[in-house]
Parts: sequence; structure tokens; C-alpha cells
Amino acid sequence: MKSFLRAIDSICEWIGKSFSWLVLALTGVLVFEVIARYVFKDPTSFAFDLTWMFFGVYIILGAAYTHLGGGHVRIDFLYNRLPLRKRAVLEMVLYLIFFFPLILVLAISCTEFAFLSWAGDERSSASLWKPPVYPFKTAMMIGFYLLAFQGLAQFIKNLQIAIRGKE
Repeated sequence: MKSFLRAIDSICEWIGKSFSWLVLALTGVLVFEVIARYVFKDPTSFAFDLTWMFFGVYIILGAAYTHLGGGHVRIDFLYNRLPLRKRAVLEMVLYLIFFFPLILVLAISCTEFAFLSWAGDERSSASLWKPPVYPFKTAMMIGFYLLAFQGLAQFIKNLQIAIRGKE
């Protein structure tokens, strides 16, 4: 079980850190667009599509890594006052009620969207460039499954704490 949990943590950490570099590409595209638009008076046809795709991939593939590090929103004033075992039980209940149903619906929906996008050779209609959308939708699908697996790993860790009373 420990190796399974370590594998999930390692994969989510590696993907999160790797795709965090997209922020540099996003910044580069935006700087290029600003210079092209305001200095040369010749805006690009690709900047809008690239920025929302880069930002979306950056966010969704970083979500599992953020979850691993405990960076998502939590009501700490109540949570921090509880003993470790009760915190773990509370987290498990919240995972079962809120996290897993939502993430599974999103992962399944994104899987359908990605398959339909590939099958229909879907293109963005937001600009004249019309890039393919299916790589972006595939990244969304992967991101939600990574988040689901990271949530499962966190749930198992909380279950171990609830049983043993320690990490």
C-alpha cells in the first residue's frame, strides 16, 4: 500500500512541477502579443487561443499537485482545533460526500468530451487560427483523473490515521 501511495504522490508531484513551467510559455505568448499589438500594430491570431489553453492545462494538471501539498481551501479555524484522529475522520466523510462524487462526475464528463472532440476533429472557434481543441480536452481529462487518484491516496492516508491514531 505504501508503494502505491508513494507512486501516486510521485506522479502527481512530477506532473505538477513539470507543467508549472507552462506559466513561462503563457507569459511569453502574452508578452509577444502585447508587443505585436501595441508596438507593431499587428495583433496575432493565435495568442487568445494559446493563453486559455496554456492556462487551463497549467491549472488542471497542477490541481493534483496542489491537493498533495494541501493547498486547496479548507476551513482551518475548526479543522486545526480537532485532534489528529478526528481530523482524519472528518476529512474522510467530506471526501465521501463532496470530493469523490464531484471529481468522478467531472472526470467522466471530461472523458466523454475528449473522445467526442477527437472523433469530431473539434477546433476552437474563438479566433481565426482555429487550433484543435482535443489536446486541451484530453489534458483536462487526465487532470481530473490525477486529482481523483490523489484524492484516493489522501483518503487512504486519512483512513490509516483514523485507525492508528498517527501518521
